[in-house]
This record gives sequence, C-alpha cells and structure tokens, in this order.
Amino acid sequence: RPLMDAKEHGFHDNLYLELDTYHNPKPSSTLSPLRQAILQELSAANIFLVLESGEIVTPCLSRGTILPGVTRDSVLEMAKMFKDELQPVMAKSVGKEDIEVTVSERDVSVEDLNSAVEVFVTGTAAEVVPVQSIGTSADDEESFSVKFPHGESEPGPVTFKLLEMLREVVAGQRTNEKIQDWLCDVHSTPEDFRKGGI
Repeated sequence: RPLMDAKEHGFHDNLYLELDTYHNPKPSSTLSPLRQAILQELSAANIFLVLESGEIVTPCLSRGTILPGVTRDSVLEMAKMFKDELQPVMAKSVGKEDIEVTVSERDVSVEDLNSAVEVFVTGTAAEVVPVQSIGTSADDEESFSVKFPHGESEPGPVTFKLLEMLREVVAGQRTNEKIQDWLCDVHSTPEDFRKGGI
C-alpha cells in the first residue's frame, strides 16, 4: 500500500527512513526530526548520493534494515576500484577540478540530501537510475523538498560513468583481478558455475 499511496501523491517511489532516528531525534541537534532521520532504501532499490565534497555514499548495512543488493555492491566495488577514473567526472559534477573521490557506506541523513549534486538508485533490473528530486507530500508532518543539480533531463556525470562501467563489466569489456569472477558461464558445469568467472 505505501507505493500506491506515493503514486497517488505524484511520486514515483518511497524513500524509507529508519524510524527510530525519526521518532527519537537527538535533542541537542538544531535539525528537525525529519532532517535527522537516517535514509534506508527505496521500495526495490538502493540509494546513493554524490556529495559536493566528492564523496559517493550509500546507507550502511549495519542496521540490518537494508537489502544488500548485488548491484549496490557492484557499484560500490567499482567506485572504489576505479575512483581515479571517476575523478574527472566528479570534478565536472561538483565544479571543482582538484576534488578527491571518496567512497563510503555510512549512516546518511535526510539533511545530507541538501549537499548532494547527484542522487541515483541501483537495482538488478534498473541498473543505475538518476533521481531528479526528493520531497514529502503536502499532508506530511514536516515539509521537505530538494531538487538535484543533475538528474532532471539526463544522468549526472558520475551516475552516467558508473552506469557505463557497470554495463562494460556485464558485457565483459571491463575486468581486473577483483571483478574477473563476477560473470559466470550459465552453460558451464555446476562446479565451474559456483567458482565464477568466464
């Protein structure tokens, strides 16, 4: 029912929050409970933020409430392995030539969305999909809305590069020691299939 409710309000999906951080905000914070709340995932996708600091971040799995998606893991690993290759597109995205690319899994708050220059989601069928904006509906307890500099008409530079890299891996056009076993020959013996690699 939550996805149907979201669509009735004009949204494409729900972004789930860690409710304990929403219902029990830090009293010492000047941020509202909503802005302190920790992001989780969408209905069938994991979320990533590309921050103006050069960080590519996704919510961590340590809370035990996020699906450890295969595409999520693949994008994380590629971003770490090829961060030097991502640096020029990160510089374009954030507008700083000397920006350093960092990749992390950590608690990501609603407030962090205000520092994002790109947001994208990952999923097995969806691959890597840009997000244009995130907001609450008009009848929510607290109003929140953010539109990202990249993602409205086309993916941002980092999002596009990660999608390109993922497709190259799937097509067998990009490999290295760490990802050589990501693809399996479906016609191989069960023993060879379990070992991985083509």
